Amino acid sequence: MKKVLSLAIAAALVAPAAAMADATLFGKAHFIVENVDTKASTTAQSGDVWGVDSIHSRIGVKGSEDLGDGLKALYHFEFRVMNDAGTGLGDRNQFVGLAGGFGTVLLGRHDTPLKMSQGKFDQFGDLPNGDITGVIPGEDRVDNVIAYVSPAMSGLTFVGALVSGELGDGGAATDSDALTGLADHISLAGLYSNGPIFASLAYNSYDLGTAAVGVEPSLLRGTFIWNAGMWQAGVMFSSLDLDIPGANDPDQIGVSGNVKVGSAGKVKAQYLMGDSARTSVSSLLGSSFSPNVSVANPVSSPENEVTQISVGYEHAMSKRTTLHAGYTVYEEDQTGREVDALFGGIIHNF
Repeated sequence: MKKVLSLAIAAALVAPAAAMADATLFGKAHFIVENVDTKASTTAQSGDVWGVDSIHSRIGVKGSEDLGDGLKALYHFEFRVMNDAGTGLGDRNQFVGLAGGFGTVLLGRHDTPLKMSQGKFDQFGDLPNGDITGVIPGEDRVDNVIAYVSPAMSGLTFVGALVSGELGDGGAATDSDALTGLADHISLAGLYSNGPIFASLAYNSYDLGTAAVGVEPSLLRGTFIWNAGMWQAGVMFSSLDLDIPGANDPDQIGVSGNVKVGSAGKVKAQYLMGDSARTSVSSLLGSSFSPNVSVANPVSSPENEVTQISVGYEHAMSKRTTLHAGYTVYEEDQTGREVDALFGGIIHNF
């Protein structure tokens, strides 16, 4: 599960409360057995496949140093481990920063504030069939980040990130100002967490540069979660302004929740609906320098409504080990594409 950014700074981005000079090794091993049945318009795109997959398994090292006067240096280097295919390591959040009474400043690679603003909404996070990214855009982890997180003020935290495109003077942009600054992409979020309530409002602005000079899509996302202890319910809305003449701007909405069963079980469900997904704005407009804002082609198929429904159960074997199983169905109204996924797996955190 993804943490809200205010808690991530306190618990995941910073080493434990005691000042540490030594590194802390951490990680997650997540494997599933999955059957994916795909029905599409062509035989080549259809199929029924069994597989064993590593689902964003990861390993990393983090730590901090007390610099005195309430100031702390921190670092975090995390790598995705593709250990079912043996293809090596992939990049996740990797940064260095300073934390103090003023808040926290980070430099490096990181999830955008908009991505982190979802809190614990996504009940099927990281799963290739089930994660909200199949329908709702904005799940960006980007390079060249300068991020700031404010101190919590009565449960309210503000966070912002500037992202440089680093195209440079020798790049292919037809606009000399395209993707050469510190704030080619901007992500802002306000997070409120108090008692059973979590609420957030986040905004992204993207400069696509190159062939899409003058086109600057923007994304607005809001999330509300009520956690009553034995159950949780959440709602999310998302609206993407493509800034493309003649294109219909896609909107998305989702609801999710879970109910605890006994002392260790949890039944969970999620419903997502949107105006399509699975194609990137950057590839649509010929730009390779933007975060991957995922929508379907809004010009040729503006009404390709998609839905994704997931149900599942998880059982905590201990504080670090969880078994889970579930089922997801994904459907595209206009294209007739349908994906049914049945999965079960194990998660171990260390």
